[in-house]
Amino acid sequence: MLEEDYREDVMTDIDSLQLSSNKDVFEKAKELFIKKWVTKKQTEFINYMKSMWLSTHQNWYEGIAHNTPSQNNGLESWNLVIKKEETFRERMPLSAFLQQCIDSAEKWSKQYLNNDKEFVLKPSIDLKGWTEGYNWARSEKDIISKSFDNDKHEYYCPVGDEHKVTQDQISTVKDMRWNTFEQFKKRAFSVWIVSLVPKSETWREGTCTCPNFLKKYMYRHLIGMAIRLKLAKPPPAAKNVPINEKRRRGRPKFATKALLRD
Repeated sequence: MLEEDYREDVMTDIDSLQLSSNKDVFEKAKELFIKKWVTKKQTEFINYMKSMWLSTHQNWYEGIAHNTPSQNNGLESWNLVIKKEETFRERMPLSAFLQQCIDSAEKWSKQYLNNDKEFVLKPSIDLKGWTEGYNWARSEKDIISKSFDNDKHEYYCPVGDEHKVTQDQISTVKDMRWNTFEQFKKRAFSVWIVSLVPKSETWREGTCTCPNFLKKYMYRHLIGMAIRLKLAKPPPAAKNVPINEKRRRGRPKFATKALLRD
């Protein structure tokens, strides 16, 4: 259906399309995707994509539903709980399994009702996240901000090793100024936009357009902006890793005893 020479290029394009941050970006990018591959005369492939993944089942890009899982790890963990604690890994007749499901759902509901377990409503931040956010906040990156009537602010952050962004770059991203799919891949990810209400109790509800945030619901740009704005205070252990170095795995090292060399 697709010529072998084009397979790697197609997978790269699909990966870029999947990282669309919202519906408007996806809708424009998919038209450019179709145009590109129609031009390359991959008719059978593009007809399949148009009829299936770009129309009927098009809710597969990252920005389709913010703060919702982009993989099925949560379902897999419940599957493990059912096997270990409910069915004890034994095969059961369908009637017995259905009754077991009803009993398990009732037991779990009572656990949450009695506060033995709680639903996690906000993303947590581990030490690695605090460290990356703190180091990003300390970096010499110039951030441009814009406020809106609903108290929300947008902060335009440079990507990668860049230290500043221009108004033209911001306009390019905001106005979706790309006319080919190659331009989309180059320009759509040239500025990260952090959106939040600058209050200590609400900053965790903010968003960022970077792919890591769309997958994890929390990343260094949002954490770093909260630290810069003095809305959040990182733990002391987050401050003992030099900029541009990654935190090593495991528990942070204890302080060296007096009169001993590190």
